[in-house]
Amino acid sequence: MKKDNKRERLFYLDFVRAIAVILILFTHYNAVYVFGVESPQIHKCLFFEYPFGIYIGDLGVSLFLIISGAALMHVYNERIDLKKFYIKRFIAIYPMFWIAYIVAVLPRLESFLRLDINKLRFLLTAIGLDGYFAEYGAGFYVLGEWFLGFIVLFYIIFPLLRYLIKKNEIVTWVVIGVLYVVVLKYYDMNMSITKCIFVRLPELCFGMSFVKRNFKVKKLILPLLILGLIANAITKPPFMTSIQTTYVGVSFFIVLVYISRYLKYNWILRICEFLTKYSYAIFLTHHVIIEYIQAAFDMTNLTVIKNYMLFVIVVTIVLIVSVILQSASDGVCAMCKTYYYNIFRRNTDV
Repeated sequence: MKKDNKRERLFYLDFVRAIAVILILFTHYNAVYVFGVESPQIHKCLFFEYPFGIYIGDLGVSLFLIISGAALMHVYNERIDLKKFYIKRFIAIYPMFWIAYIVAVLPRLESFLRLDINKLRFLLTAIGLDGYFAEYGAGFYVLGEWFLGFIVLFYIIFPLLRYLIKKNEIVTWVVIGVLYVVVLKYYDMNMSITKCIFVRLPELCFGMSFVKRNFKVKKLILPLLILGLIANAITKPPFMTSIQTTYVGVSFFIVLVYISRYLKYNWILRICEFLTKYSYAIFLTHHVIIEYIQAAFDMTNLTVIKNYMLFVIVVTIVLIVSVILQSASDGVCAMCKTYYYNIFRRNTDV
């Protein structure tokens, strides 16, 4: 029997994912000062809210998309068994999501049951797509956000994208470019353009091509990219946010890949491996935890020092809960695997 694809661990994949996790934590902690008050208080945001001229959340999502494409291509560059691929994606997403959802919804279960919403809408919740389709009606959304639904869709089409890029990479990129331009110009849907798969294909497929070609970042290109990022932050060009997110995300990714060469210290390796291992659990838990904790404080009147202290407390709780969630999910998956293995063995013995 052939074993599942095994690949050497690439540090830059862990490093970029760790940076993306940190950016998303800042994004949702700072959101109360950007969207949660009548008058935005950007000056109270931790560190920065618009690095390189784009919203920090957009930058974090862009890095996640690029790294998602890169990580999958790293594993499935040579071959892909579709059945195993989809089973592994299902196991990687849904058990943990369902456990986290049940825990998060229990305190508000009674109010949920009284909601005047078509109960069939819960099917979208169960498969993690309610946040993605939030513009098309109220649902039972609690956690996961639109990004979870987007990643589910990406996993569905990844084998096709992989085939096209490996079959004829240049033609595929020409088609991606045409779709990108046409959709940006004529997009007219209720759904935010940020969620549109055709607008995010350049980021996803850049990560895939980056790994496929085993691209090496040249030292000469680094100053140009850094100057470009600084220029974008200073000039704030009048381009669409989606366009800026694309080139800023790709540029920052390349810069991080280069920087990662010089950061292979044991303590950094361990931090990045930890954040990578628990990144999905952190993604599922952090938003709800941040909301609960911030609701207990008068965020608009916190001093700078107390604000940073609260952020450290929030992150600590998020990490603890994420480790527990990951362990619970692993335990449930192991139990199910043992159960079905025993059933299969019993049937074959008969």
